[in-house]
Amino acid sequence: MPPGYYPLPSLLLLFSFLALARVKSLERIRYQPPGEWGRMLGLDRIPEVKTLREKLETIAQPAAVSAWTQDLSSFWMRLDENLAGVLYVDGHVRTYTGSQTELPRRFSSSDRLCLRSLIDYWVNDTHGTPFFVVTAMGTEGMLHHLRTTIIPRLLQEVPHQPSEAELAADPDRHRFVLVFDREGWSPAFFAMLWRDHRIAVQTYRRGTYDDWSIEAFTERVVPVAYGNTTRMHLAEREFSHPDANATAQAPAVRLREIRRLCDDRSHQTAIITTVRKGDMTQIAGHMFARWAQENFFKYAERELAIDRLAGYATAEAPGNETIKNPAYVDLDARLRRLRANITATSAARGRLVLEDNDPIAVQQHLLRCQPLDQQLAALDQQRRDLLAKRRSTPKRIALRDLPPERRPRFIAPARTQLLNAIRITAYRAETALALELRQHLARHDDARALLQDLFTHDADLVVDQDANTLTVRVHHFTNPQASRAIAAMLDGLTQTRTVFPDTNLVLRYQLVSTPSPVGQEV
Repeated sequence: MPPGYYPLPSLLLLFSFLALARVKSLERIRYQPPGEWGRMLGLDRIPEVKTLREKLETIAQPAAVSAWTQDLSSFWMRLDENLAGVLYVDGHVRTYTGSQTELPRRFSSSDRLCLRSLIDYWVNDTHGTPFFVVTAMGTEGMLHHLRTTIIPRLLQEVPHQPSEAELAADPDRHRFVLVFDREGWSPAFFAMLWRDHRIAVQTYRRGTYDDWSIEAFTERVVPVAYGNTTRMHLAEREFSHPDANATAQAPAVRLREIRRLCDDRSHQTAIITTVRKGDMTQIAGHMFARWAQENFFKYAERELAIDRLAGYATAEAPGNETIKNPAYVDLDARLRRLRANITATSAARGRLVLEDNDPIAVQQHLLRCQPLDQQLAALDQQRRDLLAKRRSTPKRIALRDLPPERRPRFIAPARTQLLNAIRITAYRAETALALELRQHLARHDDARALLQDLFTHDADLVVDQDANTLTVRVHHFTNPQASRAIAAMLDGLTQTRTVFPDTNLVLRYQLVSTPSPVGQEV
């Protein structure tokens, strides 16, 4: 980064503080007190919007941002190796309504429409906390991006994977487990992952299946996130799925099917996994904890604005990604319109009824039907021609094979990647504080709401150069229970003796002022 008045650490801190304070766009900085924000960074003020945009563009260098996000992901995985052993992968559609580029259309479950969009594939831990996100332009689907991008990266970043010798000594041992929804259903893909990489998977079974006998289910205690437990009625069977790539040296991969019987006993949810070591209660707990990732999407979309555009500048997309061929789409649309026209013309032809068997009436009826019959014959010939043309047109096409004017482009990919990394960092910091705060609250679900209040609460900053301390004096809350919980959390933060970046000042936290001033007249 070029030298300037605002150093890189201060800018990264500012972006993180803005995310925590729910300032969801740079434009909103115009309505924030620049001096107060600058004081938190040790500066006289924060940059104005124009300067901050220029700084963000300078920071967001693709190679540097990619390396930084990979380092962050590896660091977070090493913090808790147990969480890195089970990884959740799911796609989140990010719609685009601008006119800078013609992005491919894909189905958005929230809008229930096919909209022009990108798709972000998020990799989270069992608590729903993200490690990294991969943005895709093409419409190949989850399996393609798992093969080409996500799995190669996880093989490099997941810590403490068993060695090849350890895997050879124990044929039932896996490197790590991937959990995803039915979009990733493919027994052939499961077998390939196990044979080539010894990676286990878990997903819901796709398609229809017969119910198992209710007597096969037993009630089990199932561990879920954050050390909690629940009770489920579970049953298990093992089978080998037909695999065209199976050989004598590499036989078909064994699959385990675990089913949960709903409380009303009217439905059975089937889980398919290649995990060979592990009790079915753990597998069921991991599978049904997938909703933690869905909850993260909902929360981050509302609170951290992960769907908001990071900029308007466009960049080239990888030429090897494929989308639905626009020529094929055009032919398909023309064919649908033609079929609708044929249906309408046939209906009009059918409404012409012969009222009398008199030769003159028959002749008049044939004369009335003749134009429609000729039109139907012409339409049918057009339909056959379009069908032949559509058969000869590839359904998908690589981006490099499209004309430059019709080639979709990414929208600010480096800036989006950088801001996503900052949002993940802010979310992880908030989650860590929430886990600490919820220990002091009667209602654990209030932790994040109370933290949002804390992040925008009044406070004083007191610097003591002689003692090398920076004291954050937080004012009392209107709710005494909230003040007590915040005070307990602040005491724990003070004990960490965290040093403010680029200084030697140790952070201290205090809850000051009296919640109910004595002698105050009401």
